[in-house]
Amino acid sequence: MSSNIYFKDNNHRSLSWWFARFFSRLVLLMPPSLSLKIGKKLLLKPIRRKPTSIPTNISVEKVTTPDGEVALYKTGTGSVVLLSHGWSGSASQMFKLMNKIAESGFQAVAYDQLGHGLSSGDEANLFLFIKTQRFIIDLLQEKQSIQAIISHSMGSPAALNALKSSYPLLLIAPVFKFTQTLYEKVEQSGVAIGLLEKILDNLERQHGMKFQRSDSLEFVRDYQGSVHIIHDQNDPFTSITDSKQVAQTFVHVSLTVTNNLGHSRIINSNETWNAFSEMMKLSRVAA
Repeated sequence: MSSNIYFKDNNHRSLSWWFARFFSRLVLLMPPSLSLKIGKKLLLKPIRRKPTSIPTNISVEKVTTPDGEVALYKTGTGSVVLLSHGWSGSASQMFKLMNKIAESGFQAVAYDQLGHGLSSGDEANLFLFIKTQRFIIDLLQEKQSIQAIISHSMGSPAALNALKSSYPLLLIAPVFKFTQTLYEKVEQSGVAIGLLEKILDNLERQHGMKFQRSDSLEFVRDYQGSVHIIHDQNDPFTSITDSKQVAQTFVHVSLTVTNNLGHSRIINSNETWNAFSEMMKLSRVAA
């Protein structure tokens, strides 16, 4: 259901819009614990896309984090390039890009977010995305150096919140105004905003974090490393307008605009590979 809310055009009030409005208002009238449980299933349950096959050169292992088991995928040797996917995605979306990165002399590492792919859990949220990335970075840095970070869609605000060091950062079809976008998508779907606010309040109390403080524009401003954005002109799910504004506002941010690659096909495109290669070339020059 959540993917119908976040990835569907809900600008017109169809029968499903009115059903969502009626049902979500009904849920708000239920006992608080039951209302919260149903609301989370409605808004926090992503589509789980498990890999149909894993290339033989990509290893997979399970890592235990404080919030659950995470599937970690690795290929290649050398310094690490860490990749993270977005809502209802999986590391398998990035296998082709991972192989190119490994062939260029790095170790490509990706993981399934909690509630996604082969990782544990049935629910996900931005705070879990942030905490998981912090855990994976700390784990990898115990033995290896991290050379760059690549994040797609909702993985981008999570990365900007999670990073403690200033790595070269490639953001693919990022979401910058996360909280505003979340409210807009939920309102357009017909789901009662009161139900969303109830869930957000619960998540903030549970994780000790605030959504308003997690919006990534502030983190982009303060980020000490280079940031490169690649975004398709006709992305139906995340606004390229915000990416253009960010690139125009901050001197350490550059932007590559593509055409007809959408929100997902852009991940493994030649354009993304070229953007990564150029970013790494510039980081070596700066070093």
